[in-house]
Amino acid sequence: MPANAQNSSYLWCDTCRRSFSYSDAPDGNCPLCGGEMRPTSKVNAILRGLMANELSPSPIVSKHRQMVKLIWTRNGMGEQYYRVLAPDMSYSKFEGAMTRLLCQGAEEGWVQFVIPDAPKDDESLYQMKVLDENRFLAALQSLAGPDASIEEGA
Repeated sequence: MPANAQNSSYLWCDTCRRSFSYSDAPDGNCPLCGGEMRPTSKVNAILRGLMANELSPSPIVSKHRQMVKLIWTRNGMGEQYYRVLAPDMSYSKFEGAMTRLLCQGAEEGWVQFVIPDAPKDDESLYQMKVLDENRFLAALQSLAGPDASIEEGA
């Protein structure tokens, strides 16, 4: 897309129901959910944003997902999972998919996130605990694709 089009256009995320400038999402993926976005004009971005305000998810839900993402990617773990699994997707899409998968795991009870009652400087207090390793490995397998092989204890 020409530089002048990027200056007057935005990207729209159907999942988050938000628009972003090209500088906020240089790879074309939503900075919140990692999903693919589509170009839209400035006026459409404003109108869609106004219409979506009534239907948009709570900022608390978005911040909760961001906390989950920060916990599982801490200390380079996100990049390590990405290298080991070698999924057929960009890293930003992988982050979004893995975050959704882990949120689903927390809801289903096979993973648990530990967050202190009050904000703390010690990042080690923010943890992800895998409660069912077999379910976790099966979920990782689904992200890696059918041709990948993930063994227990690997």
